Amino acid sequence: MVDNFLSIVNEIKKENAEFLANTLKKRLEKPRLNERELHTFADFLHTVLVLSYLLGHYHGAKLTGEIKLSDHFTLPYKEAITYLRSMIPMTREEFNKLSDHLKFRAFTIAYVSSEDLINRLKTIYEKGLKEGKTKAEVLQEVKKLLPDLTSAHLSTHYNTNVMTAYNAGKQSYFRNSKSVHYLMYNAILDGHTTKLCRRLHGTVKPKDDPFWDRFYPPNHYNCRSTVYPVHKSELGKKFTTVEFTKDGKLRKRETVLKPSKLTGKFKDPQILKEHQFKGNPEKAIYEIPDSLIDRALNCGILEDLIETAKGIFQELTEEKLKQAFGFAQPKAREFMNWVKKIIKSDWKPKGELKNIGWIDKEIRELVEKLTGFRIKNPVIAVNDKGILHMIRNAKEKREAAIPLKELYRIPKTIASPEAILLDTEDKSGKPVLLFVKSVPGKKAKFVVKLETPAKVRVEGRKKKMLLNLLKTSGLVDITNLWEKRYKLLKGEIQ
Repeated sequence: MVDNFLSIVNEIKKENAEFLANTLKKRLEKPRLNERELHTFADFLHTVLVLSYLLGHYHGAKLTGEIKLSDHFTLPYKEAITYLRSMIPMTREEFNKLSDHLKFRAFTIAYVSSEDLINRLKTIYEKGLKEGKTKAEVLQEVKKLLPDLTSAHLSTHYNTNVMTAYNAGKQSYFRNSKSVHYLMYNAILDGHTTKLCRRLHGTVKPKDDPFWDRFYPPNHYNCRSTVYPVHKSELGKKFTTVEFTKDGKLRKRETVLKPSKLTGKFKDPQILKEHQFKGNPEKAIYEIPDSLIDRALNCGILEDLIETAKGIFQELTEEKLKQAFGFAQPKAREFMNWVKKIIKSDWKPKGELKNIGWIDKEIRELVEKLTGFRIKNPVIAVNDKGILHMIRNAKEKREAAIPLKELYRIPKTIASPEAILLDTEDKSGKPVLLFVKSVPGKKAKFVVKLETPAKVRVEGRKKKMLLNLLKTSGLVDITNLWEKRYKLLKGEIQ
């Protein structure tokens, strides 16, 4: 079933790659997709994500035996969506909500991935000119590379997002099915299987076990693993599985189906590195991955995505917008790992950005009312230069600097501060926000400058853009925050 599903996906992926390659061939001297082309690109991906989700739901029903349906589709993929939609118990409201989020996800992937691809083409183009080749020679070489380049570039985006949508559909069906009590992790075992998926293969846990919130596939880029449903009556029965031997060969083994003791608390560095996605796909499809938001920040296209979200969602509430951008919860673990990576670096900023928070509508409206300044982009970011500055302060200015452990918690502080203040006398002339929390004997302040210039490295080039940037932090006495220059926007200082 999965093989047949992937052949349908590959058909659409091939069409998309051909469309993108042909579009860029026509406009290589200025390889930027216009709005119509970008939406065509996104429509391809939206179609495949909806189809993937519905097929996951459909295959979940087949695996439980609750619905008797054919394994194979002979319908074109657009007709297949209509057919599957009619077979799956999903209200119009539920489907429209899902479709809106998948459409926004598709547009974001299309926009970001096309920017990535365009930057790669520019790098190849500039390298050829530096080698002394003529403009015509370089353009001819790039044209030859385009089909393979677009196909390879889209594969990772398609494979990962398609498997997320597919597994989300299956998970949704299993969660609501009364005949599914346990789930079993099933990896495709061959020479491309990661150590993580080999280790998880055959794991059996109750379907509502917290284990699945961390290890429900996909667990990494190009992950092909999925899960199978298990009825409680099947426990204790013998079945044949496949495993790798120590010398790397595959062998069949008979085993008894029973709940696994595996906790998922791995220490193997390779497994930890391979575990790139630690979320639940059913929840993940309703928000944009951190990696895409960070790349959108780096490309300077986040405001465009926010405007697109306003056009896609039928009723765009603040919470729906935050959920779409993945800001429903603080991004603590990912941020902490990023800070640790910076600490282990050579102490030279590379122009990396990380999204850390969101300026709520209430605060945006107050800032505009008090200053006349309209905040177009509600996302708060920090760059590696700012983190390095704060880490140095933590080591050199112990009394006034934020402790290192508090730096790890920055997303949590931005999401739930004790107070938010507006600095009305900053020399930059633009509004500055202070996010405040208590630490023993002091107040910790995190200073966010709105629409401040920052240099960001995109595909080897430094690019200047305006961001809501966390510039600095520090420990102060409470009396410092009572100064007239600060206006209290939210919370209290006590």
